[in-house]
Amino acid sequence: MDSAHMPADMNPMHHHDHDHDHDHGDGCATSHAMTFHAGVCQEILFNGWLTTTALELFGSAVAIFLAGILYEGLKYYREALHARATAATGDSRVNITKNECGSQGPCSGTAVVKYSMLSSGHVVQTLLHIVQSTASYILMLVFMTYNVWLCIALVLGLAVGYFFFGWRKSTVVDVTEHCQ
Repeated sequence: MDSAHMPADMNPMHHHDHDHDHDHGDGCATSHAMTFHAGVCQEILFNGWLTTTALELFGSAVAIFLAGILYEGLKYYREALHARATAATGDSRVNITKNECGSQGPCSGTAVVKYSMLSSGHVVQTLLHIVQSTASYILMLVFMTYNVWLCIALVLGLAVGYFFFGWRKSTVVDVTEHCQ
């Protein structure tokens, strides 16, 4: 039997990948597009977060925008905690060294915080690192929806967050950043 005379369910030429297309019963079939699109029907991160109207997509974009601002705030907060520990005077955890600039370097000493593994400062930084790592990967997955509106909301949220918090940072490059 040739493929032109086979039933559709047996014909390899008529196979549809149902793992990628979801009809949610509201006329909104979502798929996981691998190209940028501006569609309203969008599944975001998990099955329960589905937009079917422009208003729902706008609300989701606002939430993602705010998440971008909070993410930048978290990065600043971690650095501020570290700076506060570095500025502590008389603290045995602070060690001044010249090896990062060389013996003749212009910075004449850099404060380096040396936490012990079980110190409260290191435990707090570890917990905040877990939160930052998780948030970073979640925001990356939002961008990977390839929805233009959600991507714009995320980039603008990160930009506004950097505007609010970045001017206070003591470093320009964040070596703990996971997805940039």
